[in-house]
Amino acid sequence: MELFKNIAVAIITPTHTKKSFDMGLGLAKKHNATLSVIECVYKIPPKFYFFETKSDKKIAQSQVTKIKQELKKWKELAAKEGIKINTKFALTDSIAHWVIDYVKENKIDLLVVDYPKLSMIEATHHDDIINQIHHKAHCHVLTMKQ
Repeated sequence: MELFKNIAVAIITPTHTKKSFDMGLGLAKKHNATLSVIECVYKIPPKFYFFETKSDKKIAQSQVTKIKQELKKWKELAAKEGIKINTKFALTDSIAHWVIDYVKENKIDLLVVDYPKLSMIEATHHDDIINQIHHKAHCHVLTMKQ
């Protein structure tokens, strides 16, 4: 019986390292598991509450373009190792809830999350996200510290 059939690497901070990806890739290879890389960032709220301006749409599009480029990089690195990966991204109001929903919907067995060095304010906020994921995600969670 394989312990991990579905592994996901969650990239949830703007200043992440490659460490969590490398761990997820290595574990997927070792356990012959499916690997997913998910990237989730906060959606920048529109300047005006009720509608998006052209500049708001440009900002959102630049966020999407940046994320897609990064996910493409992860796919290329995995392809060099002979591992096919699934990728998904989201611009969201709640990173923790989106990750928890993804884990549940995709029956993830192990979630690998990066925990880079952050400023004190960012670290406190990131701790809240990680705690929510630990308590509400029904899978193993591996937090990679720097």
